[in-house]
Amino acid sequence: MNKNDYIIRLEKNEEHREVENLVRESFWNVYKPGCAEHYVLHILRNNSDFVKELDFVMEQNGKIIGQNVFVKAVINADDGRKIPILTMGPICITPELKRQG
Repeated sequence: MNKNDYIIRLEKNEEHREVENLVRESFWNVYKPGCAEHYVLHILRNNSDFVKELDFVMEQNGKIIGQNVFVKAVINADDGRKIPILTMGPICITPELKRQG
């Protein structure tokens, strides 16, 4: 895959179902029978910790082939500090392009 072959951009609201279907296909039977990552993404979008400004899709020839989101989280450190962080994921690529670098 050449970097000029694809576009990374923000996801549009009307693409949510398409992206959730892509996530489901990407994770289906990978870690266990079936998957829940597409449902997790669906629920995360309505959570106040979801960062809409970091909700990305990857597009190739007008087709969405990947996605990545970021969500706010907190690490509770051993010394009592609460450290705000961003977590990444779910992140996926279409099954046809998996394990190609």
